[in-house]
Amino acid sequence: MRKNRLQPDKLYQAIDFSERLTDTKSWLRMADDLIAAANILEVEVIKYWSEIQVENDRIIKTPNRKYVQGPFSLLIAYALENYFKALLIHRNQKDLKGWLLTKLPTYLSQHDLVKLASKLKFKLDISEQELLYRLSRSSIWAARYPIPIGSEALTNVKKFSDGRSYLIAYYAPQDINRIHNFIDRLRNQVLTEIE
Repeated sequence: MRKNRLQPDKLYQAIDFSERLTDTKSWLRMADDLIAAANILEVEVIKYWSEIQVENDRIIKTPNRKYVQGPFSLLIAYALENYFKALLIHRNQKDLKGWLLTKLPTYLSQHDLVKLASKLKFKLDISEQELLYRLSRSSIWAARYPIPIGSEALTNVKKFSDGRSYLIAYYAPQDINRIHNFIDRLRNQVLTEIE
């Protein structure tokens, strides 16, 4: 028996994995499900921001409710990642179909939303880069763990494509509208290409 042959149970897993990987509709469904879950949290996020009291441009009182902006951003980032990856898979179908895969190709292992957009040549303005960097930061560690894997990720500033550095460690009330606008733009692009 050749060493590189898969055992029958592993062969079945590889076939199942390969078929699921290339099923772009399942990536889209997952993205839509994540957005539906985020929408439930969005109600609480909106309430939180609306109850903050400000005087003379200073916050004087914060709401006495759970702060769920991080988990909301995490779910949104995961959804965007699924949309980007669905499009990457669609564009690489010829290379993926017919292969028995047991793990994700390296270009699909990325979680940085700006890098995923770049791989797709999906144009981002500076405002969108800023939003995606902040969402990526949430999904990679800031909304999941108290600390990142390495200290370098603690940086609050990131250099953007215009060569300038911007703050990426905050949430803001206007994020919700910006997120909805970006989701609409990305989802329309993905559906136009895939369907």
